[in-house]
Amino acid sequence: MGYITTLFVRFAYFLDASIRYHRAKEFCRTLLESQHSKLKFYFDIFMVLLVVFSVLFLLYEVKHPDGLPYLDAFVQFSLIVFVIEYLLRFWIYSDSHKLFLEAYDHATNNDIPFSLRRALFIIIKKKLDYIFSPLAIIDLLAILPSYRPLRFLRIFLLFRIFKLFRYARSMKTFTEIITEKKFELFTLAIFASFVIFTGSSAIYIFETHQNPKINTLFDAIYWAIVTMGTVGYGDIVPVTTEGMVVSMLLIIFGVAIIAFLTSIIVSSFQSKLIELKESRTFADVDKLENYIVICGYGRVGEVVAKMLHEDGYNLVIIDNDPSKIKLAQQRGLIGIVADASKSKILGALGVGKRAAQIICATNSDELNVFITLTARSLSKQIIIIARVIKNTHKKKYFLAGANYAFGADETIGLMGAQYIDQPISYAALEEMLTENTGVIFDIITIHEHSCFTNKTIEVLSLHEKRLLLFGILRKDESVPFHFNPSNDFVLKDHDMLIIMGRKHHINILRKLNDKRSVL
Repeated sequence: MGYITTLFVRFAYFLDASIRYHRAKEFCRTLLESQHSKLKFYFDIFMVLLVVFSVLFLLYEVKHPDGLPYLDAFVQFSLIVFVIEYLLRFWIYSDSHKLFLEAYDHATNNDIPFSLRRALFIIIKKKLDYIFSPLAIIDLLAILPSYRPLRFLRIFLLFRIFKLFRYARSMKTFTEIITEKKFELFTLAIFASFVIFTGSSAIYIFETHQNPKINTLFDAIYWAIVTMGTVGYGDIVPVTTEGMVVSMLLIIFGVAIIAFLTSIIVSSFQSKLIELKESRTFADVDKLENYIVICGYGRVGEVVAKMLHEDGYNLVIIDNDPSKIKLAQQRGLIGIVADASKSKILGALGVGKRAAQIICATNSDELNVFITLTARSLSKQIIIIARVIKNTHKKKYFLAGANYAFGADETIGLMGAQYIDQPISYAALEEMLTENTGVIFDIITIHEHSCFTNKTIEVLSLHEKRLLLFGILRKDESVPFHFNPSNDFVLKDHDMLIIMGRKHHINILRKLNDKRSVL
């Protein structure tokens, strides 16, 4: 291996191990490409304003070639920004050092000679893919109008307007549609070109010596395009019978081509609008912290979501049924049509990062267990609450990683038995659960800096606040639940108080708990 090749290899390994290099490149990717980044949002606004004002100033300079000093300074500033942006996009498009190391490792592992020329060819080919991409060409052409010695290049200032496709999501969607449907559009363009060429040739043959307005083939092509577009300027009108027949045929073909083009664009936009709505929903989720993910918006999920939403919790609903998600969205909830068992979906929704809890409330034990497994694989800290359809499967939920598992059928059976044995207590319990009396159960967690930490229950003054302490849950003891503890019971951080009372009284206690201890 030669000296130059050795230098390239060492430099590639240096870049691969450099933390600063990776941080800088990741920052540029976030700034230029990350759709959910606030930094990119502000950068896009800045670039849109820069593009618009630079175009306005360049148009002003057409009639005022002498210009003004501050306008010249702004044009030069915009040129520098456009050049830097172009170079940064060129840089982050591919990781050249990784491509180089892949070629080097492939040669080393397979005991074949390493070709520096071939490795550099792979890198250059990858960069050329960016250079000849449509948006990169627009970026380059947007820089050319500022090169003053070549005044005719000012025509390319229109490409600065096309740069807006980069920063407006709806415009970018349009370019994606054009790219995805390039085969259909290319086929349609070939057919339209054939019709234009045939029609313009025919009208040129029939009208050249009869119509004073058709003197060249360009006149015939212009007439054919205007006729196909059904514009009807009226500046060129056929005067022969043959020319009129050609005109009628061109109008029919033009309407058909426009209808076909419209159907392609509209059908593509319909599918893309769904993706846009989903991306906007994911962007809304990215703004949340400590929210609850509810998988399944059936009978159980709907009731749970209603109660949690009324209590002020941030919720994200996932369901395969679009009609259920539409219902959730109508009720002011964030809903996503997706398969909650896929780790990609749960990961995109922040399970393991920002989501605090996940509730598995679908109508299938298999799906609930699989969601539990997926969520637990993404996070060891997240609290997983699962709905059990058949009690025989309850053990599987805990093995899968669920913190809590409840059986709806079992709960209904217990409520039914309670009604038979004690109809009065059942009626009272039902009134409390449905909040018809205004009395509810709630949980208040004593945090480590609370003013109640290491204090007795007596300092809570529950009787004065018209609250009833049902019990205390303490996880780090052999007997975690303390039912109706005495007033000298000492509270510790992370204790969960199960309180019964009216909501506004509980909120008063909660605010006191949020106050930090002065010790």
